[in-house]
Amino acid sequence: MTSPTREDNQKETDSSYDPLFGPDVETETYEETNASVDSQWESESNEHIDDMSTSASKGEEPFVPESATEPEEVDVEVEPPLQSETETTEPQSKKSFNWRPWVSPVLFALVLLVNYLSATATGLPRTLAEVAATYPNLVEPASFTFGIWSVIYGLTILPIIVEFIPLVDRETRDVYKRKIRPFAWLWMVLNIAWVFAWTYNQILLSMVLIFAYGFTLALMTDKLSKIEQSKRKFWFLTLPMSIHFGWIIVANFANLTTMMVDFGFDGIGMMGAFWAVAALTLVMLLGLFFYRSQGTMLVMLPAFWTLIGVIAQQAPTSSYPFANTFVFVASIVLFVLGIIVVTGIELARRQKK
Repeated sequence: MTSPTREDNQKETDSSYDPLFGPDVETETYEETNASVDSQWESESNEHIDDMSTSASKGEEPFVPESATEPEEVDVEVEPPLQSETETTEPQSKKSFNWRPWVSPVLFALVLLVNYLSATATGLPRTLAEVAATYPNLVEPASFTFGIWSVIYGLTILPIIVEFIPLVDRETRDVYKRKIRPFAWLWMVLNIAWVFAWTYNQILLSMVLIFAYGFTLALMTDKLSKIEQSKRKFWFLTLPMSIHFGWIIVANFANLTTMMVDFGFDGIGMMGAFWAVAALTLVMLLGLFFYRSQGTMLVMLPAFWTLIGVIAQQAPTSSYPFANTFVFVASIVLFVLGIIVVTGIELARRQKK
């Protein structure tokens, strides 16, 4: 057995040794080339430093390679930022006038104007009361009951001015813009249209309009009931809309009864009395339904107010020529039962809390 030679030891220790071709010549050449380049770069750097020192000693400005002061310009394509639908590319000073906050006040002013004209028959054929008197029925309450419109219109001002009061928090204004304002525009238009249809004795058309009116308020109050902010801002949001909606429920049945009389139904006879009790019962039931679903008793208040008006209208001592004792007694019973049911619901809710 022969001892390993020096060349054999070199083969074992050299990791770049190839058993077929011997040492890796390319690796060695690459390392030598790198060493040569590094040495040349260091030599040029030293020469450059010496030149700068010499120039500085002579008061001359040192030579700086153009590549060191002026970086090469690279064309980079920059995409413009995404722009939302609400943003505008026009300058700030050329932004268009924001007309939306002013639609509600303008429409509400028209509502007040048209209703005033209908009460005085100015520019219209007849007043609202004169049209109602041509269709006698036992559902219609006493005339003082309709004074609730003054309360409704007074409360309606509160949500409208929300957008113009800086003291109202931004969240409340946003709730009005998203949940109330679109429906407010619609009910105001329907209100004006209904007044014209009623005063021009278009009873069927007025029924369609008052139903759409009530449906609009139902959607609006339902959306509000699901927002916590509406409960915290009771006076600006919940109170005006709930009272308004509760009264329009009553107005739908009053308009329906008028339409039935227009079609030949006897609104003051025995069938008229049974229908009056049935209609008032449905008003109370619908009020209780929305009371439970929307969580506010306010929608029930117009129903109780209507019963008070009907009791006054149908009382034996009333001056109403078609006063009916059956309707009078039934209205009192409905009023008492309604108070008992609402009180029970409120007590049950407080116990749960």
